[in-house]
Amino acid sequence: MLKKTVDPSLIDVRRAARGGGLTTRRGTTTSVAARRARKNSVVVFINGRPTPGAYTTETVAELLLKRSGGRFAIKVEHQIAIPVGAGYGTSAAGALSTALALNELLDLGLTFDQAGFFAHAAEIRQETGLGTVGPLMVGGCVIQREGGPPGLCRIDRIPLKPTYRIISGSYGPISKPRVLDSAITTKRIGRVGGRTMGLILSEPNLKNFLQRSEEFALKIGFMTEKIKMLIAAAKSAGAIGATQNMLGEAFHAVVEEDLTSHILEVLRKQFRGVRLFSTKIDFEGARLL
Repeated sequence: MLKKTVDPSLIDVRRAARGGGLTTRRGTTTSVAARRARKNSVVVFINGRPTPGAYTTETVAELLLKRSGGRFAIKVEHQIAIPVGAGYGTSAAGALSTALALNELLDLGLTFDQAGFFAHAAEIRQETGLGTVGPLMVGGCVIQREGGPPGLCRIDRIPLKPTYRIISGSYGPISKPRVLDSAITTKRIGRVGGRTMGLILSEPNLKNFLQRSEEFALKIGFMTEKIKMLIAAAKSAGAIGATQNMLGEAFHAVVEEDLTSHILEVLRKQFRGVRLFSTKIDFEGARLL
């Protein structure tokens, strides 16, 4: 994927998606450093390695540097404990955590929603997502009733017990720009998604949320046979429900705490080549540490 040249005046932040999902305790931690320089520059490291293709993080940093009025060499370091590019929201998490950290470091005076606005704009510009930043700011089992940047979107939550756990597994990514650039695909997603949102809100509990999410993933046509088999096996082993990550060849299931080890063991015995892990649900959302 090529980096999209940034012109803030051309970023249509109204492009956004409705939807829902769960936020995980296992995720992205970001630190930033800045020094005065003759011109602005941004370098990004992921898990200790230089990553020149981290365009969404670069973009949000560039947008905030323009706002700062100064010239800085910025170093961003992400520690990411989940698969990248497989529908876990790592691009949004990287952009949002970078925005919050730079706001603090450069004393930009942004509110929480304003920092999120810039992260959302970077996601839209680089076509890595349409509505993940807002939910990451809230945490829990999130329903985004209306899309848009933080401060304008409408977000609700389904109450959950803190003892639930998420089991997830990934085979790899699905190209988001290819999907987001397809008018036919996005129209189909919007049509099916609208009906799905109505069905979730008619019975807003975890089991119905996961069931309707799985039905949505099947109807839009991105689910592979491997993911179908993983979802079926997780539910058969005792998961409350499971569905595909949007977008990635990956799945996530919600399970009772005391069944976590058993379900992981069952899946590991049945499936090879999938990266499986478990994590707590995060109920706080993005924050400074």
